[in-house]
Formats: sequence, C-alpha cells, structure tokens
Amino acid sequence: MAEAIVSLAVERISELLIREAVFLKDVKEEVESLNTELKRMQCFLEDVNGKAEQDTRLRNRVSEIRDLAYDAEDLIDSFILERAHQGGFQGIVKRFTSICTKPYHLHKIGVQVKAIQTKLQNISKNLPAYEISRDGEGSSSVFNVQRQLRRAFSHVEEEDVVRLEVSTKDVITMLMTEEDRPHAVVSIVGMGGLGKTTLARKVYNHVDVRRHFDFLAWFSISQQCKPREVLLSVLKKVLSPSNNEREKIEKMDEIELMRTLFDALKEKRYLVVLDCYEDWDILKPAFPRGRKGSQILFTTRNRNVASRADSCNTPMELSVLTDDESWNLLCKKAFPRSKMGSQCCSEEFVKLGKEMVKKCGGLPLAIVVLGCLLATKQSVAQWEMVHKNIHGHLNELPHQDRQYGAVNRILVSSYNDLPYPLKPCFLYLSHYPEDWEIPKKELIRLWIAEGFIPENEEFFMEDLGEIFLEELIDRSLVQLSRRDYTGTNVETCRVHDLLRDLCTKKAREEKFLEIIQQPQHELEVTLAESMLRRISIHPSKSKVYLKGKHPKLRSLLFSHSEKLVELCISKYKSFKFLRVLTLQKGKCIYVSAVIGKIYEDWHVSAEIEKLCHLRILYMEQAYIGSKMVCSANGFPKLDYLRMSSFLELKEWEIEEGAMPCLRELKLVNVESIRMLPEGLRYITTLQELNLLGVSWSLKERIKVIDGREGEDFYKVRHIPSIYI
Repeated sequence: MAEAIVSLAVERISELLIREAVFLKDVKEEVESLNTELKRMQCFLEDVNGKAEQDTRLRNRVSEIRDLAYDAEDLIDSFILERAHQGGFQGIVKRFTSICTKPYHLHKIGVQVKAIQTKLQNISKNLPAYEISRDGEGSSSVFNVQRQLRRAFSHVEEEDVVRLEVSTKDVITMLMTEEDRPHAVVSIVGMGGLGKTTLARKVYNHVDVRRHFDFLAWFSISQQCKPREVLLSVLKKVLSPSNNEREKIEKMDEIELMRTLFDALKEKRYLVVLDCYEDWDILKPAFPRGRKGSQILFTTRNRNVASRADSCNTPMELSVLTDDESWNLLCKKAFPRSKMGSQCCSEEFVKLGKEMVKKCGGLPLAIVVLGCLLATKQSVAQWEMVHKNIHGHLNELPHQDRQYGAVNRILVSSYNDLPYPLKPCFLYLSHYPEDWEIPKKELIRLWIAEGFIPENEEFFMEDLGEIFLEELIDRSLVQLSRRDYTGTNVETCRVHDLLRDLCTKKAREEKFLEIIQQPQHELEVTLAESMLRRISIHPSKSKVYLKGKHPKLRSLLFSHSEKLVELCISKYKSFKFLRVLTLQKGKCIYVSAVIGKIYEDWHVSAEIEKLCHLRILYMEQAYIGSKMVCSANGFPKLDYLRMSSFLELKEWEIEEGAMPCLRELKLVNVESIRMLPEGLRYITTLQELNLLGVSWSLKERIKVIDGREGEDFYKVRHIPSIYI
C-alpha cells in the first residue's frame, strides 16, 4: 500500500514541475532530485510487496518511506496554497524578497525538499539486501497495470446458487407458515463467510415473500450497534416520519421507542430481517404479535442465540462445503475460461490446489477469493508461492485459531496480490457502513477526487475507474450487488463483512483512513493533527458539531447515515488542504457562528469555495436563501457539483473565473430558478449538464426546437451532453 501513497506523491510533484516550472526554477533541481528518489523508492516498494509483513525491520522502513511521501505531499500543497493566497509568484516575491538571491519562500522549500531527500537516501543506504532500481522505472507502471486490466470480465456470480436453492425454499416455507403466536422467529446460523446474508437476501427479495407481507424491512447490524439505534432505524422505516416527527422520535428513550414501535406494527403482517444480530432478548418486547403470520428473520454466527430466540422453530444451520464441493467451486474460479475445470489441470496444480482449498475450511467466501487469486497465476511456481504464503503463517497460530486464521490469510494474500493502483481503491471501501449498497458512480467519482485514478491519454478517468472496480469484483474482493438497466454494467456493489474487517484493519495499519464514531452522548466531534489524513465520521446523533484543528486533513467523509441532519463547522479551525468532502441525505452546512439560521443572501465564498483542493461537492437541502453567488477564482479544482432541493433559490450568479475545472453539473429539484446563470458560458471545461425537476421556463429557454434556439441557449452551447 505504501507504494501507492508514494505513487500519488510522485504524481503531485510531477504535476507541480510541469505547471509551476517557471516559478520553481531556483529550486527545480532539488524538486526533480526528490522526485527521482521517490520513484526509486516506489520501485523498491513494489519489489518487496508482501515481504514487509514477515520482516519487522523492513516494515519499519516501509512506514518511514510512506511518512516521507506524505511530508513531500504536504510541501507541494503548501507551495500551491501559498501561491494562490499571495496572488501568484509575483505576490510571493514582493512579500518575501530578502537579501538572499532566492525569495525566502522558495529558499525555505529548497531546504525542506533537501531534508526529505536526505532521509530517503539514508533509508536507501540501510537496505543493502534489496536491489533498488536506479532509473526510477518499475515493472508495474500504471500503463502496464492498465494494459493488464483491459480485458472483458465475465462477472460470475459469487453465490453458490445450487447449494442455497434447497435452503432458500426451506426458509420461505418457514416464513409463510401462519402461526398465530407472538415472536415467531426464523434464524439462519453459520460461520462468517458461509453465505448467511446471501441466503437471507434471496429470501427477502423473493416474489412470494414480497406478496405475503404488508411490511418488510432489512437491517444490517454492525458490531458497535446499540439496541436503541436498531429501534430508531426500524421505527423510521415503519413510520417514514417528517423532519419534525423525526426530531421527536430521536428524543425518545429506549422504553418510549419500544412502545411506539409496538403500536406501529401491531396491525401489520410484517417481516423484519436483522442481519448479524445477537441480542434478540433485548429487542423482543418491541415487536408485537401483529397480524397472523408476522415473522422475524435474523442471521447469526451463534447457535445458542438462535435456539433461545424461538423454541418452536429449528434454526436453519448452513453447513460448510464438503471436500468435493470445495474443490469444484475452486476450479470454477481458478479456471474461469475452461469448461473442463479440474479435468484440464496437471497433477501439480491439482495437488497444490487441494492442499490450499483444505485450508479454507469449507467456507465459500474463502474458496471464491482463493480461486480468484489463483486465476491470476499461470505457473506451478506461482501457485507454490501462494501455498507457501498461506501455510507459513498458520504454523504461528494456536491450533484452535487455524481455521479462521487460514481464511484471514487467504484474504490478506489476495489483498497483497493487488496491483498497487488498486490497493487504495480497495481500502477506501472501509469508510462505508457494513453491508452498504455502494453506488458505482459515486465510488468512482470519489476515487478520482482522491487522485487514485491516474490521468491517461488512452482512457477517460471514469472508464479507467470502472475497469478498476471490475477488477476488484473479478477478484471477489468486492461483490456485485445490482446491475443497471442494460443488465450488463455494475450499478451498485457491496463488501462482505469479513473483507470489510480486513479493509478497515489495513486502512488503519497503513495510516490511510481513520473511522471516528461520534460519542453516544455528545454532539461534538473533535479532530486533531495526530489523526490520519482521511477521516470518516460515523454519526450517532442527528447533529454533529465539528471542532478542533487538523491542518493536514485531506478528506472528510460522512457515512451515508440517515441520522445526520445538520453539520456545524463554525468551530473547526482549518480546511486548507481539504480535497474531498461528502455531505449527503439532506445534511446542512452551517458556516456561521449562530446555529444559521442560514443567510438569505449567502455568498458561497464565505467558506466552501475557498477549499482549494475540493473536487466533488454534493449539496442537498443545504441552502434556504433566495440568491447564491459563486465568485471569481472560487472552487478552483471542483470537478463535479450536484445541487438538490434548493427550494427557495431564485437567483444563481456565477462570476467569470469561478469553477474553472468543472466537468459535470447536476441540478435536482430547484424549481424556483427561472434561468441558468450567465457565468456557465465561461466554464469551458463543462462536459455534462443534468437537469431534473427544474422549472418549465428554464427548460424552454435552453431548448432548440425546429432549429430555433431558446434565448439562453448561448449559455450552454459549448456543453457536449445536456440531459433534461
């Protein structure tokens, strides 16, 4: 993973050298030298990929290189920010010129660059056992990775359909049995990775089940989830409350929530699915008898929990695969292009494959991931290396831990085997909640905003992002959830909870992303400089007051939770390096000190448009003023803007020079705006305009009917794609 971080730093420095060549002339030699040193380190990191786990000394060196790459990135961003604040290079010269031949600011940069370079060279000297490429060109360049990934993918479904077919029918039969008794519970029991959630989802989406129940609701329960949060979630789904009703519900204590939920369900024939829940006894009083046939379905790894839940129903216990079933499933994945499967394997492949599949303990998830990993290996020697990697670590574990230890080892090996540009893309998935259905378009846009998708003449960045996602799905590290209307392209995906555990653990180990849970009884979340550069906040309240100071913060992500309604940032000190900010599901940004009230004529430059690195901005119900202004030089890096449900907004002004990099604009439910802003015609980078739920007059003004252009068509003439 460190090689990907170094790669991002190299790209930033290369971009700086091209864009700021004239202004960097006095320190160009130092910056170029640092870039070369980082490239060499990148090659070294690619060469030792996976070895660091087994070598403490090497692990420490890799950590040092990663930290220095971060320092280099800070230095680059500081320079760009300084130039922006001082009105370009001339402003810096006027302010910092001293008796030295170089302006003070550039002299300071030169010294800092040299210090980082010296530290990198010292690390290089202390690693005599490893050969480091001298030319700065590694074998796994981004171009080569793109070439490797450019192929068609079959998207074989991850589910073991035949095995689950009988279980699906049995569970549906149990659910459709109309027993007139309270708390009828059907349980699906089994180890993690056996397919409990897959089976529950097949049942939940079955057409007969959908017809049978008046009300259905699905809830994925995280390990940190408290009973009150579950009750709140179920109640909101049952009642579909307004904002005022929602506030009242959130103020209820646990007993009031149980009583309200009981009353809301008592006249319904309901099915509630609790995925991965262990505390049924606590929730039991909240669920009434309901109409005849009401049921609870939950999945659990604990057989005792399932047995206690309902003594009248025997839990549906999923068994592990037999040796033959395991081998057949491995062959389907390891040899996806061969109809013959294991029959065309040589004896060496069969021997190694059967030894490795035995380590999977009959768990379909582990077998599928192992098979997809082996599918990328063409020789017996490569299979032997995978076998050695799995087997070697097992000997270090106590005997009782070896079954799950083997599964974990297989998942780690598959992660380690990823081409380096894909590693940050995979780790980024850790910020989504458990079992979350992740929209493809949103995920790829975030990858682009973070800089994980390289610019390339051969591909559009969106297309390359799609190739990256296809590869993760093809390796079974990500599960395909839904296809789009064409039936071929991915629309949403998800991550299995065992893989998400790996993702979260690795993201923390690699200093890549940190998840912060809002304290249960507090509104405030405090950020500090000691935290990681990417922060994902999981709110437990409807309001979050952000405070503290974290000058190195690059990404601020909020889990896509219905809980968060308001975000106040007035007490937070520094957003100067922020690149990515996600705010969705009706969240409001309060930038004033008074919890605001939002100004009637809010000039966007108040706060958000000053975020020099911000590339993607979603704003939904985040503004109640009648006029909004985007000022010249505002949003300098913004690539995508979506404005939704700005119900009071009548006038939008875009000054010349605002949003110079904008490529896509989406307006949803902004019916009060009568015309598009004049300033759109200055944004020559704009490639796509989406208008949904806008006024009739606005649409008429930009339409071309029978060759006659609307009076405002000149504002959007330059945009290649316009969707109304």
